[in-house]
Amino acid sequence: MNERMKASFIGVVTVIALMLVSSLIIALLVNFTDMSSSAFSWTSFITSVLVLIVGGFYGGRKSEEKGWLTGIIVGVIYIIGIMIYQFLAQDAWMYESQALYFLIFIVAAIVGGMLGVNTRKN
Repeated sequence: MNERMKASFIGVVTVIALMLVSSLIIALLVNFTDMSSSAFSWTSFITSVLVLIVGGFYGGRKSEEKGWLTGIIVGVIYIIGIMIYQFLAQDAWMYESQALYFLIFIVAAIVGGMLGVNTRKN
């Protein structure tokens, strides 16, 4: 397995781990507070963006070069995971309103990858 695939794998594992933890925290917030649906939507979106930046960062840091490409891979794998989950849960691959969100997710992972590759110690 080449370095980019290893770096992408590390980024995706980081995203999955952070999403599990953040989902638990958000679920506790929803359960024990009076969080509105609007606040829930924004909290979930911002959390996803931050998690993708961190996942792209770790993937980019592990990659030798082209952190942007590692970020794209991490972002696309995340989006494919969302689409599969959504298809299984709601019988829909993607809603029209999600296209912009998915684009922002990919950009967040790319930014994280570029930051990560530039903080790599030589």
